[in-house]
Amino acid sequence: MKMEDIKVLLVDDDVIERKSLKRELTLNRCEYHVVETSTAEEAFVYLDNMTFDVVIIDYHMPKVSGIEAVIRLRNMPTLKHTAIVMVSNNSDEALMLECINAGAQDFLLKSEVTESQLTRTILQSRQRHELEQQLYESYQEVKNLAERDKLTGLHNRYYFDEALVQMLAHQKRHPDELTAVMLFDLDKFKHINDTFGHEMGDKLLVAVAERLLKALRGDTLFARFGGDEFVLACSQLRSIRHVKGLLKRLLKTFDTAFVVDKHELFCSCSVGVAIAPANGESSEELLKLADIAMYRAKRSPQLQYCFFEDNMQEAFLSKYKIESELRHAIEHDEFVLHYQPIIDMQSKRVAGAEALIRWPQALTSKNPGVFIPVAEESGLIQAIGKWVLQQAFKDLKKRLRERDSTYVSVNVSPCQLCESSFFSYVESLIKQHGVPASALVFEVTETALLSEDTVTLNTLNSLHELGIRIALDDFGTGFSSISHLLSCPIDIVKIDKSIIQNITCPNSKHKNMLEGLTYLLSQLNISIIAEGIETQEQSALCQRLGIKLAQGFLYYRPASDVELQSLLNNTIEQ
Repeated sequence: MKMEDIKVLLVDDDVIERKSLKRELTLNRCEYHVVETSTAEEAFVYLDNMTFDVVIIDYHMPKVSGIEAVIRLRNMPTLKHTAIVMVSNNSDEALMLECINAGAQDFLLKSEVTESQLTRTILQSRQRHELEQQLYESYQEVKNLAERDKLTGLHNRYYFDEALVQMLAHQKRHPDELTAVMLFDLDKFKHINDTFGHEMGDKLLVAVAERLLKALRGDTLFARFGGDEFVLACSQLRSIRHVKGLLKRLLKTFDTAFVVDKHELFCSCSVGVAIAPANGESSEELLKLADIAMYRAKRSPQLQYCFFEDNMQEAFLSKYKIESELRHAIEHDEFVLHYQPIIDMQSKRVAGAEALIRWPQALTSKNPGVFIPVAEESGLIQAIGKWVLQQAFKDLKKRLRERDSTYVSVNVSPCQLCESSFFSYVESLIKQHGVPASALVFEVTETALLSEDTVTLNTLNSLHELGIRIALDDFGTGFSSISHLLSCPIDIVKIDKSIIQNITCPNSKHKNMLEGLTYLLSQLNISIIAEGIETQEQSALCQRLGIKLAQGFLYYRPASDVELQSLLNNTIEQ
């Protein structure tokens, strides 16, 4: 910028000193554009309507002091690129420092002002101000990076935590208002990543963020926590009805497919809600409770959202203890396998055995029906599942040395089947232990088939082609569907004990159902195992219906591998 282009606002209530400063400026061969005023109030009016490069202001001003004026000037958005120079007759160093701290770029003694010094000060002040602006902009850029999610542009967890603290502080001053914290987790997002790739998954996250953002009011705190989790906080709510209204509006945005790279992706989410002050008053507590409620919603297919309730805390703490114990158990090899024989009802001999995990050292719960779901939710099932397979293969290899017609049946979690590497891992175990695939049965529940996951179906087909038989477990409960028998490579169906244990009751519909299932499955060339047989009457009826394989306490309870070895060549005594 040329010197003659510099615009100066001169603010001093002493007309003589103001004229003196102006004269010093005009002694320069290049003229400044100088505007004079005697009060800070007039200066603010000028600054609202005109742009200046430099403001020269006297420290001692009536009504509004120079320091107050500088502070106010620094807070004016229009003065972003304007330098401020303070002038005074007071040479106190503390005063000089006070002016600089208030936001002035320089401080001059009026008695020492000369044309060259004033010109140099203006130029240096402008340069210093420009450097300050660059530093400030760099700070803002770094601050933005620290507080924003790189992918979606939303606030990140760091910013959300800080802002929620302020929101809750406001809420405490207005006890009649509610603050809601809502944690959103996308359902089956991993499936989208596995099917379409992580780049498509990232684009879906951006689309979800944009759609939710459009549905929110301006003062709602909205952030991405990472992965497929979003969180929002809304204050100044009057009732739970208002929270539910907001939730329904947000969830409705998921009714329409997200179009990503010409693909239509339908996506749903599970939401956990915690309310201040009813559930908690700190940000950490509310986020933890919203997380607990979100997992309750995710485990309940009929729920899209769930409000935190007091009994959830106890259940959460119990699961947390089990998860901690499971991690220790995996690390210290605390599991053992027991085997429940599967009986050939014609020869009365042991045809095979189902491997059942046991955890004798568990403190919280030894029941697999309790700790296995926790392992699946926490992601520990993969490690536990690998251990089960390794141990089952080792035990099977020993048994096959003595008898070549037995098999082992292993329960496989839906979480394992949806892992693309699961098939190759099983294949490597078969090679490592030298056991035939025909000696293996993998038991799956219909839960694994409900998602219509292509990875799961491909894995099942690959295992079947390798020679491993697939058994559908617990048939007759939950969402049992005949279509799965047609679309999936099912070799065996295990009729659930809830049916078997009622077949001998008078006028039993369970008996009629079993008879129909037996006929249907025989037409499909699918073998049947009757589970949970406990009486001779149940056993005899199953035999009359043509069921060849059975399992239950009437025959044997689960036993150790050593005990199973001694049974393999024995005939069951009726």
